[in-house]
Amino acid sequence: MKKFFLPIILWTALALAGEALAETAHSGPPGADPSVDITADHMVHDGETDTVRAWGHVVVKFEDRTLTADKVKVNQASGMGEAKGQVVFSAEGGTLLNAKRALFNMKSKQGKIFHVVGKIEEKYYVRGNQVTRLSADHYLLDDAALTTCRGSVPDWMFQASHIDVIRNDRALFTHAVFKVRDIPILYLPAGYIPIHQDRKSGLLLPKLGVSNTDGVIFGNAYYWAINGWSDATISADYLSKRGVRPGLEYRYTPSRTTSGQISGTFLDDNETGNQFWKVDAIHKQALPLDFKFNGKLDLESDDNFNKTFEDDIDRRSRRSSDSYGAITRSWEQNTLDILARYRDSTEDNRDDTFAQLPQLTFASLNMPLGGGPVLFNQDARYTFFHIDQNPDASIDDNYDTHRLDFHPQLSVPLPVASWGAFTPTIGVRETFYSQGQTPGGGETGSFSRELFDVGAAFEGPKVNRVFSAGNAGTKVKHVIEPRLTYQYIPDIDEEDRGKIKVIDEIDALGPESRLTYSLIQRLLKKSRAADETFETREVLRFEVSQSYDFREATSSVAPGEDREPFSSLRFDLDSRLFEPLLLNLDTTYDVHRGDIDTLNAEVGIKPVRNLSLYVERRYIRDESTFITGTLDWAFTEGWRFTASTRYDERAKTFRENNVSMLYDNPCRCWGAGIDLIDRQIISGGERKDETRVLFNITLRGLGSIRSNQDQQLLHRTF
Repeated sequence: MKKFFLPIILWTALALAGEALAETAHSGPPGADPSVDITADHMVHDGETDTVRAWGHVVVKFEDRTLTADKVKVNQASGMGEAKGQVVFSAEGGTLLNAKRALFNMKSKQGKIFHVVGKIEEKYYVRGNQVTRLSADHYLLDDAALTTCRGSVPDWMFQASHIDVIRNDRALFTHAVFKVRDIPILYLPAGYIPIHQDRKSGLLLPKLGVSNTDGVIFGNAYYWAINGWSDATISADYLSKRGVRPGLEYRYTPSRTTSGQISGTFLDDNETGNQFWKVDAIHKQALPLDFKFNGKLDLESDDNFNKTFEDDIDRRSRRSSDSYGAITRSWEQNTLDILARYRDSTEDNRDDTFAQLPQLTFASLNMPLGGGPVLFNQDARYTFFHIDQNPDASIDDNYDTHRLDFHPQLSVPLPVASWGAFTPTIGVRETFYSQGQTPGGGETGSFSRELFDVGAAFEGPKVNRVFSAGNAGTKVKHVIEPRLTYQYIPDIDEEDRGKIKVIDEIDALGPESRLTYSLIQRLLKKSRAADETFETREVLRFEVSQSYDFREATSSVAPGEDREPFSSLRFDLDSRLFEPLLLNLDTTYDVHRGDIDTLNAEVGIKPVRNLSLYVERRYIRDESTFITGTLDWAFTEGWRFTASTRYDERAKTFRENNVSMLYDNPCRCWGAGIDLIDRQIISGGERKDETRVLFNITLRGLGSIRSNQDQQLLHRTF
């Protein structure tokens, strides 16, 4: 959340004005400072009082600052000076201040400016009855106002009776009023505002909201700038129906190669009687010898914290937490990964656990052997698995095993004329298990599995043709790329196969004789850019692929059953043929049953600059079907309407609806928005409907008052 950045503008203007006024008094004949240039219609020096008087279009220039006035008088002995009439101070960057009168002392560099009206840096508009400069960094402002809106009656402004400002430190104000169109809206008897140009500790703007499940939401936070490389945010959210939810987020970057953050929150829920908590942490660090560490801590209470309170849809719908720590090291042809991972179910009445404690992987990319055409690669992996096999939260059925897998391969790329390539591959695999399982559910001692694999890949012939697209210099290239791959693994010992508990793809390996074929088509568009250069982008990619299982085609089947050697046919389309049209599609079709297994489609249309429509449908046969849509319409200047929905086809219900209305003032001095969220959440183990209203008011240059800074809505941008 942005900090409240109120009177920093005022002291900047005063610093410039005070210095300019002091230099004006010091200038003037005789003995004028050569760095000051003063001109006027009339100028005299009174030798008896040692006073310089100038009147009539007085102009004083000093460096990048200029002061004009009707009259200027300076006593060079005492340093006291006065400017009267149309006093105008200007500086580079758009600063322009008007005053009726100014008093200053060129020796003490103190002064007062009366009836000040103006702007700072083309952005901040200020006015004040009296501004007193006590020192270069300390100012007192009486009856002062600040806004970023133009006009004699600004859309909003802050007005305070007294403001005590210490530059690069803080501002203390009393009797402040926030006004809208000169109508008082909010009264603040006293306040403290950090105005440090860098990070500065202080209170952040509050967040406000209302929800039918949480009640009135009021959040306050304190930002703590601990030192130059770390800071923290301490928060306390009040939920009228649930209680107080304290939170802490600590961020650190002690060096260019080390960074991270830790956050946590807790709620003793008045509604359900449960205690919700959540702890997250990430850490990245460069280690000696070019090693790198990347870690994540993801813990939450067993009462579905994410499903109850999380605003991000991905977090709210996930089924497990995931904590890990990884150390990696890369060489030119080799990589080393050391991973420790722990996943735990976040579902109700489930305690599925999957852990790799640890997993060590050393892999070598294709490298020539002895400088010849033969390439070598390998993957060696050791893993200790810890798994809770029974998802029942009341039953622990842990399974632990060590696994060491070594898989080297040799390949030889063979060019086929100029239009294709053929690459045969052969490899061996040795896998050692510390224990296995028996058909009755018991455990066995250590054993090993040996197998080899043979493969081949054929690419080509690649054909293409270039077409003219009608516009000058625009060309479209159509490319067709066929591919064939074959993978063979012989049968392995039946007894060993029965001992293996399948945990991942390595355990699932079995006899295989499979041919995979695909056809890829691409459209590449080459067009002239604004700078007269040419740019090429892929506007369409369409791939069709399928596999044929020779083992399935020749296997024995029971009477009445059919062999099913063909895999599902896969179609994958990504396209942006025209800038206003987005069309992506991927689907799998079961050729044996005549059914679509999966279908993911997204369409985006932007017929005009200020209107777009996005629709996405995700379908998994016999599991789930969701439709998500977003309408984004900037219907008039400054106004924007966005509506999104997520519909569950199987349950025939809307899981979430979001509506947002945003107003961004054309003069860019303020903006406001309101978000309406209607969604289904898990609360107390039950699915409930939640309706939440969020508010957002932004005052340009000062900060924002938001209901939730990190709110993630369904809205998809085109």
